Amino acid sequence: MYATTEDVFSLKTVIQSFRNWPKIFRLFWTVEKGYFITIVILNIIQGLFPVGMLYVTQELVNAVSTGVGQDWDTIAISFLLFLSFILVKQLVTLLQNYVEGLFQSLLANRLREMVLDKASTLGLADFENAEVQDQLKRAQQETSYRPYQIFVLVLSILSGGISLVSTSLFLFFWKWWVVFILILFPLISFYSYFRLSQQEFYIHWNRAERERKGWYISYLLTHDRAFKEVQIYKLGPYLIKHFRDMIAQFFYEDKKIATSRLKTSLVFECLTIAMIAFMSFIAIKAAFLKEILLGNLVSYLQGITLTHSTSQSLMHSLIGLSQHNMYVEQLFLFLDRDSSDPVKQQKVAIPAAPRQNEPFVLESIEFVNVSFTYPETERLVLQNLSFTIKKGESLAIVGENGSGKTTLVKLLTLLYKDYEGQILINGTDLKAFDLDVIRTKIGVVFQDFMQYEMSVRNNVGFGNLALLQHDDKLYHALEQSGMRSLAEGLEEGLDTQLGKWFADGLQLSGGQWQRIAIARAFLRNADLYILDEPSASLDPLAEKEVFDAFNLLTKERMGIFISHRYSSAQYADRIMVLDQGRIVEFGTHSELIRLQQKYASLYNLQASPFVVHS
Repeated sequence: MYATTEDVFSLKTVIQSFRNWPKIFRLFWTVEKGYFITIVILNIIQGLFPVGMLYVTQELVNAVSTGVGQDWDTIAISFLLFLSFILVKQLVTLLQNYVEGLFQSLLANRLREMVLDKASTLGLADFENAEVQDQLKRAQQETSYRPYQIFVLVLSILSGGISLVSTSLFLFFWKWWVVFILILFPLISFYSYFRLSQQEFYIHWNRAERERKGWYISYLLTHDRAFKEVQIYKLGPYLIKHFRDMIAQFFYEDKKIATSRLKTSLVFECLTIAMIAFMSFIAIKAAFLKEILLGNLVSYLQGITLTHSTSQSLMHSLIGLSQHNMYVEQLFLFLDRDSSDPVKQQKVAIPAAPRQNEPFVLESIEFVNVSFTYPETERLVLQNLSFTIKKGESLAIVGENGSGKTTLVKLLTLLYKDYEGQILINGTDLKAFDLDVIRTKIGVVFQDFMQYEMSVRNNVGFGNLALLQHDDKLYHALEQSGMRSLAEGLEEGLDTQLGKWFADGLQLSGGQWQRIAIARAFLRNADLYILDEPSASLDPLAEKEVFDAFNLLTKERMGIFISHRYSSAQYADRIMVLDQGRIVEFGTHSELIRLQQKYASLYNLQASPFVVHS
């Protein structure tokens, strides 16, 4: 987005950074209208307090200095007015802090929800894209406080502007040129501070990928998934060194900016002190010559420092606004991103079912010369695939690593759309369907299936959320995957916590986790079931039980499974052999054995150790 620091510093970039304000303030309004209006009103009132404080202080000091020993009533009234003003100011501040705290919490929660909502609509290609991951990282970083800081700074400018105008008028009737200098001086320093803030933004923007790497190292060192290898291979010191080097670089960058800011601040602060000292001397001299009363002297001295600090604060608020705008732009850059998920991109009516009011059913899937290349690469992963599977059939897809098996599953489950050729559903091009409906007709267990650190109910019920509270359906799915007896034997039953991330969690073996994932797929009541490496973590007996259930389940449906075990392929009606993205053999187990080509060779290669051992 920003190729160089000059792109960040350009006036065009600064102006463009304000383009998201309509979205931001619509968001503020929709989060909680009552809080929003209250905060605006309280900030306007806060803007009037400084000049009011100058006035009541002046009246009290003048009453004391001119009425000592003579007019106690005037002094008492001025003192009560002074105390009342302080009390009201404190009450308004307390109310403001209370309402702003609640509003900030609501806003942060809403923004986190928006980021999660957007993330849930992204496609697999998005999550495999480093640029999108960087955008997501930046968006997550900015949701908690950046948009709210824009709100705070706008209100600060509003109340500060009111304070500046009122205190300036107060001083204007004494010495007009004092006001001119007090306002002009911060404007001179504006450019220097603005450049520093833009440099700071560029540094943080440019480190998003490195921060993700730091998060990943932290994840490896603090989660059980990598614990065994980290301990066995003694990776801790190596990973910590990389993490330490990374944060040392961050510290160096931050220190460099902080040093530049310190030098700039020292120059302008010295000039500021000299300027305020000169103006204060003018006021003190006037009081010494009895040209003004003591109360006026106090109010003028306060007015000088207040006008300067307010104008300085407004300058920093404007700089902060520009900086926060650019951070918030990262948030909306992510939120406004188009999804690569074909389901989210396409919404058209599906062809009518054979009979009116009859639910849509997948009868057949046909690939016609389908080829596929991963985004931002050139190598064809799948090349001119053509095959058909119909209702009541099962298909095994086998091949060596890198042959394209899992990529084919991703196309079958509609995770990618940019393929060449045609995929036909019931004889009609897939692109003519509402893909969301098609996806509901598919149940799948991926090779890298999820182990949800949640209850058994959630782990199985996520396959069909409509059945999450239907215990009989959940137990039936568990029975099909061979896990019912274990679930029924648990003290909390379906509500037993699984995994070790949370209290009282039950850790399962790899095979048990896989059978839970299979139960999740079986709960879906789909027309097509896909198992990607279902036997990877299963012993031979468990494998047979799963495939028996799979064949029974797919008898009136379609079933596809991917496997490295060629012995498993015998469970399927037909077998497809992939090699370097091409179909090299297709047929039944007996047919392919008789061919004595790749399938037979690999089948015999896997079987030979067991034959020799026997």
